[in-house]
Amino acid sequence: MKAVVFDFDGTMLDTENLWYSETMNYLKETYNIDLPDEIYQQIIGTSEEPIITYMMEATDGKFDKEAFLTTVAEACHTGQQSLGFREGFEAFFQDVKAKGYKIGLATSSGYDWIESTLDRLGILVDFETIQTADHVDEIKPHPALYKQAVDALGVKPAEAIAIEDSKNGAISAIQAGLRVYIVPNEATKTIAFPKEATVVSSFAEINLD
Repeated sequence: MKAVVFDFDGTMLDTENLWYSETMNYLKETYNIDLPDEIYQQIIGTSEEPIITYMMEATDGKFDKEAFLTTVAEACHTGQQSLGFREGFEAFFQDVKAKGYKIGLATSSGYDWIESTLDRLGILVDFETIQTADHVDEIKPHPALYKQAVDALGVKPAEAIAIEDSKNGAISAIQAGLRVYIVPNEATKTIAFPKEATVVSSFAEINLD
């Protein structure tokens, strides 16, 4: 193994619970609709299209997509400013650095948010490549993000592992040819992940050797 490629939201920071609560609260308060968890789980690691489709049908086309996306995004970005690393992530990340592995990032989020947050957390300089939604035509579960990440790192897919928290992210990395470790969070712990992925309960269970 020569490289580790990280997902961001929900993997490095526990942003998924924040997005979940803000989304559910908005839909309940604005439309008095309780979104089924199975619909929400479909968006983790990718776009909000499954929610939009569901809400359009539930409201007979009256759902305001732009208001939903803008309001929830603003609330989450404000809340994310106070979030730190997930438990165990920082020690694992330092271990990756100490062992000399190349480090990349592949995320369905936008570059500006990722860059500013990594800089705030003091690890922006540690990434040799950062692939975001702004760098591809299709985000996860499409494999483009991970393919571009390993290409930029100068390694073969089989020489890299992906660290993920979501099903869509796992599918993306698997299709790109990487070995995948899943560290679920509260929002993804009940998801049935692809059998090709290794699901662990903590970062400490990932054996870099």
